[in-house]
Amino acid sequence: MNSTNQSLVSSLQSPTSRLQSWRLLTFLFALANFLEVAVVAHLVLFTPAFLHAIGFTQAEINVWTGPIAAAGFASGIWFVPFWGVLADRYGRKPLILRSYYVEIVAMALAAISDNVWLYLVGRALTGFALGNTGLMYASLTEAAPRNRVALALGLVNGSAPLGSLVGGLAGGLIVSQYGVHWLFGIDALVAALIAIVLTAFYRETFIPKPTPHIIVMLGDALGAVIHSPVAATIFVVSFVSNAAFFFAYPYLPVRIEEIVGKTAAPIAIGVTQGAAGATTLLGSAVWGALADRVGHRRLLAVLMLATTLLWLPLFAAQDINAMTLGWVLLSGVSPSVASLMFTIISLNVPAEKRGSVLSMIYLPMNVAFIIGPFSASFVASNLPVRSVFLVSAALALIALLIFVVNVRRTREG
Repeated sequence: MNSTNQSLVSSLQSPTSRLQSWRLLTFLFALANFLEVAVVAHLVLFTPAFLHAIGFTQAEINVWTGPIAAAGFASGIWFVPFWGVLADRYGRKPLILRSYYVEIVAMALAAISDNVWLYLVGRALTGFALGNTGLMYASLTEAAPRNRVALALGLVNGSAPLGSLVGGLAGGLIVSQYGVHWLFGIDALVAALIAIVLTAFYRETFIPKPTPHIIVMLGDALGAVIHSPVAATIFVVSFVSNAAFFFAYPYLPVRIEEIVGKTAAPIAIGVTQGAAGATTLLGSAVWGALADRVGHRRLLAVLMLATTLLWLPLFAAQDINAMTLGWVLLSGVSPSVASLMFTIISLNVPAEKRGSVLSMIYLPMNVAFIIGPFSASFVASNLPVRSVFLVSAALALIALLIFVVNVRRTREG
């Protein structure tokens, strides 16, 4: 490349790419994502242990587990569409850092909670930490060379199941040895570590961008989804599919505790979630490589069918080995369903609508995380807890049927 072309390329690169090594940025975001997943997962996995610690009965735990899980999303979902707009006005760094400083406070409150109400406040605060992943992806897309963007995003995305693996195992050991309040205290320190590292080493030169009024931008994004057959169809399927997952997920630790008892539960929960993190990482690689060969829609239908069937062994499981195996197998398939849905939208939504649609991509998942666990509390408090897995199978089947019936609408034009 001659000097003229080099100067042209340099002038087109973003301020972030000139000042921040994309390799360092990838490392920082992957580390942050890894630790965040490890920490935040504890709030779901060990909520039953916390409720036990403050004196709740098993019946009360069954009632409260679902609503507590939904609290964070219920409080924060309203603000998710605003974070991207605010990032355009004030820069991505403060909006990314916002998440981790909020999590410090949330984890600290959980650590000192001796009643369910203060714990609920901490859980609700986590909703204000939503929306940082998309901003990280945007920064990486600008900083990395075009032929390294997929690698950078893949490394950050792949750090999540690793965080689930390590976080589950470590969390189980800490709770079994020191108690759940110590776990949340350590989590607060981990969140503080992430915040300090990103504050010190993530550099961004912010150039304000002219943006329309926030209400106008939200209207444009919603309109892009509603008027796109591809996006509208996948959003509906995504909502039902995620509702199936989040209906049962908060009650996984409750069911494990039923099987193994209170004393053995923390270790069993940690091992189960840790093994699931490993299969999530493996499954994501396998199904991602296979998708381009067999077709995204065909593979999506197969994985949705597999997910439906894999909820049934969890319903039938009567010992911890069967429970762990069932969750491990499900985790090797279920996360890739969401990834394929994102891929179908990215490849088939017209370019002029793609940005607006992708800015709303997590909305169905966020709504599902409110409705699913809250609804599950009614099932778990009136039927055997394992019944939530059977309902999840039914919801997964409904999602599959919606997709199959409307599959033609998922193609552009």
